[in-house]
Order: sequence, then structure tokens, then C-alpha cells
Amino acid sequence: MLPSMNLNRLRIFHAAAQCQSFTKAADLLHLTQPGVSKHVKHLEAYYGEPLFDRVGRKVMLTRAGEILYQATSAAFALLEQAKLRIGELSDLTGGKLRIGGSVTIATYILPEMLARFRKLAPGVEISVATGFRNQILEQVLDNTLEAGFVGEKRADERLVFRRFMTDDLLLIVPPGHRWAGRKRPVHLGELAGEVFVLSSRGAGTWRLVSGLLASSQVTPRDTMELGTTEGLKQAVAAGLGVSIVSRHVVHGELARGLLVALPLEGAPLKRELFAVYHKARYLSKAARAFLELFGVEAEPLENE
Repeated sequence: MLPSMNLNRLRIFHAAAQCQSFTKAADLLHLTQPGVSKHVKHLEAYYGEPLFDRVGRKVMLTRAGEILYQATSAAFALLEQAKLRIGELSDLTGGKLRIGGSVTIATYILPEMLARFRKLAPGVEISVATGFRNQILEQVLDNTLEAGFVGEKRADERLVFRRFMTDDLLLIVPPGHRWAGRKRPVHLGELAGEVFVLSSRGAGTWRLVSGLLASSQVTPRDTMELGTTEGLKQAVAAGLGVSIVSRHVVHGELARGLLVALPLEGAPLKRELFAVYHKARYLSKAARAFLELFGVEAEPLENE
């Protein structure tokens, strides 16, 4: 008699595939590692094919495992959508909103919008993920997040990008800098004589500013890379260098005189910000309502 195949067993397989580890999957599901292995063996016996290759402490999907993982991803996404639709039989008095944003957006833009949304839907449970653009996009693609907010598009036909804001970028210097009282704009080429403070490698602003300097063949005297935006601001305020950041990031410091913003010639200092969601995903009423606060109307699914 063949071992049975049930939904719980498939959830265990799915978690192991995502974690690439039976041990991590066991921790996630509050099971034992031998228990996870046992369920996977039952599935392998059911399908008659190995689903994982063991590589050191990791487990990697076989071709059969990849096929099953694609199927479980689609099935669980459909079940989640059904849950959302059933939950929407009532008004915005419950349910969850799972969104994410790149660091600048999640830290300095989303909180105000979330405060507005909280007044509109006080019963909705909200969770916000913060990460680099590609991390947020991958979480949208695997249905961990309903929507993301990022500073750059990525070519992917599965994703829908909608512009929601134009972000101004500013050249910032410390109050004691020789340019602090300057009336005329700073030319991009003048940055060659400065120490330039950059945010975390991989961040959208880091890529934009690095690309700007490279394309203009401007090489700063030196560069300093900080792990966080707050660290960057503190470094510039302390006189360690100059930088280019989003206006949203330094609004408070400019108002208090801790930093000085200057116009910059020879470079476009604007960027578009985008809301993004999965083209094939059903968005909950809460997610659609939140997007509408940004002036973004989600397209209906083809079968709706």
C-alpha cells in the first residue's frame, strides 16, 4: 500500500524547500527534524522519485522536487487567495496587510501612510518588511508580501509597477563645510575633491549615486560606506564627508540646522518611486485600500 499524500505533508515539503534545510523547516513548523524527514520520505515514496539532494547541511530540490514545489507554491497561493476573499465578506474590520519597502521608503515614507490607513481600517493587522529592492521583489513574487514599495523597476513580466511618487535627491554637507553658505549650485565635477559618504552597498540610493558618479567620470577623493542611512547622516553631520540622499531622509536634520542641502548642477536629482504587486495575485481589500492612498489602483485579475 502506497503512503498517503495530504495537505500537511505538502506544507512540510514546501517549508523544507524554502528553507533548504530540514532543521530550519522543523524550527519554523515546530516539529522535530526527524519528523520532517519522515514526511518527506513518505512523499518520495508516494511519487516514486527523490525530491531532495542532500548537500552538506543543505537540501536542494531535484527536478521532481522542483516540479512539486511549483505545484505547492501555486496551490498555497490559491488557498491564501480564497482565505482573503472569504475574509472580505465583511468590511475592513479585520484581516492582515503584508507589505514591504526598500529601506528609505519603509523608514521615512510608509509610516505616515500607515497612520492614515490605521484610521481607515483600525482592525487590520499590519506587518511591514524592510530590505533592499530585490529582497522586496522576491517576497512579492513568492507571495510573502501582497505589495512592495521600491525605488527602481526590474524587468519581470510577473510584476506590475505603478509610480506613486517622485523623490527629490539632495546634496548634503555639514554646517561647517566651506560650501555651507554658498549661493550658487555645486557642479558635479567639484565632488571629485570631496570624501563621499555612501549608504549600504546594494541599496537603491547607493546604486543611483554610484552610477551617477561613474557615468560622469567623477572620482571622489575618497569614499566611506556606512551600513545604515542613519549612520550616513551622522557621518556627514560630523564632518566626515558629503553625500546625496532623499529629501525624506534629512527633512528633520535640515529643519534643525544639523545638515545643509545644496543645489547640484550637471546631474538629474530626481527618481521615481514605485508600488509593485504580483500580476497573478488576488489583492486583499486591505491591500487595495492601502494602494489607493498612494493614488494607485490595482488592475483586476483577468478572471475577475
